[in-house]
Amino acid sequence: MSKTKYMTKFQLEHLKDRVSNEIDPLIEEAQLLQKSIIAELTESAELKLAKKIKADVVIKELEQAFQNLEIVQRKAKTFFSKNATSSTLKENLNYRFKDKEEGIIKTGSYRGNSGITAADCREQLREWASTLAHKEAEKTEQGQKVKQLKLYKQSAINQIFETGIPEELPAVLTSIFKPLGIVWDKKNALQVEHLKQATEKRA
Repeated sequence: MSKTKYMTKFQLEHLKDRVSNEIDPLIEEAQLLQKSIIAELTESAELKLAKKIKADVVIKELEQAFQNLEIVQRKAKTFFSKNATSSTLKENLNYRFKDKEEGIIKTGSYRGNSGITAADCREQLREWASTLAHKEAEKTEQGQKVKQLKLYKQSAINQIFETGIPEELPAVLTSIFKPLGIVWDKKNALQVEHLKQATEKRA
């Protein structure tokens, strides 16, 4: 009675890597196509979400507030600069009133001491829209293809670790990858191809 041979850790990892090498290009190609769908859905979702939760109104109000703030700040800067008429007042004029742009929070300013800006709001809105778009993209035909390919990959990896007899593994993996057009047993496929070519030459 022959003793059952089990694969080594190195052999298991090698087969796992080979599965990845075979199917990952298909997954990456499908994900690339899915990304273009997500980009389109994100743009659409962003506009719809902005109107639905009235974020567009808040953003517009915030932009207007920054515009008004900038106008008033420039007035204050001009006022104190012009009223520093004596050398004593000029010498004691705060640098915020001397520098041209210091102390001014501009309309499109981002971060710094400006607090929450319209840009922050748009960024948050886009993050929410992107999350919704990813979920919607998963329901599309391309999204289902990505999911299916990942299941094929996981199924193949599971079989590598679960198949009790190593000799049976090539046949099992061949049956898993056949629907994807991936030839697992390449040695046998080459032998068949050579035999076919030889037969055609003799005919």
